[in-house]
Amino acid sequence: MEDIEMQMEEMDITNEKNEELSLDEGVEEDINKFDLCLVGQFLTEKNINVRAMKTKLADLWKPAMGINIEDLKPGLFLFQFYHREDMNWVVSSGPWTFDGALLVLNYIKSGEEPTIVPLFEVDFRIQIHNLPVGYMSEVVGKQLGNFFGRFLQYDSKNNSSIWREFMRLRIRVDIRKPLKRRKKICKKDKSEVMVNCKYEKLGDFCFICGMLSHTERFCQKKLEAGSEEIVREWGPWLRA
Repeated sequence: MEDIEMQMEEMDITNEKNEELSLDEGVEEDINKFDLCLVGQFLTEKNINVRAMKTKLADLWKPAMGINIEDLKPGLFLFQFYHREDMNWVVSSGPWTFDGALLVLNYIKSGEEPTIVPLFEVDFRIQIHNLPVGYMSEVVGKQLGNFFGRFLQYDSKNNSSIWREFMRLRIRVDIRKPLKRRKKICKKDKSEVMVNCKYEKLGDFCFICGMLSHTERFCQKKLEAGSEEIVREWGPWLRA
């Protein structure tokens, strides 16, 4: 017993936390296991019928090599694809909605934890209406795209006719900000014209504050106003 007590006294447990563990080669083989996965959540206050959602999206997307949808945590989903073309098509063809709720998707970077992937942006195709003759150009489109969101693409296929009703762009929208509706343009002759923005595949949003994260029923601005009359500066006319 005396020998054991002497050995215990000689042990230096204060350095234990500083000892390093060298991991064997191969332990990082799964670091890119989410390479063909997307993380997504729906912008809604309602409860999502998960089973119906999985069936509906699989039917809409029809991935050639299949898809697996898993629950990461309540309201957060992992979409696992088995071919990169299927995954990229889903991203480029969005945005997607289920039961009126907008789906926010994002890729998972190498080594990134799926549950902390940022979900703040959605790509929209928008239509710019009421543009003056001569302003249907990509140069103007880039400026307008960066005003309504972040410019991604000018739809040149929408330029095939001598007469176009609207300009079509693809932009990235920050869902933490209200949707932008219109923009005043100053022409060369100093006259002004107001152009209007319409969003394709736009799901539910708040007509009071223009946020995509909730509907009018759950708007904080409405709750704070109480019995006061609320001015609705957004409306269904924003949908293309």
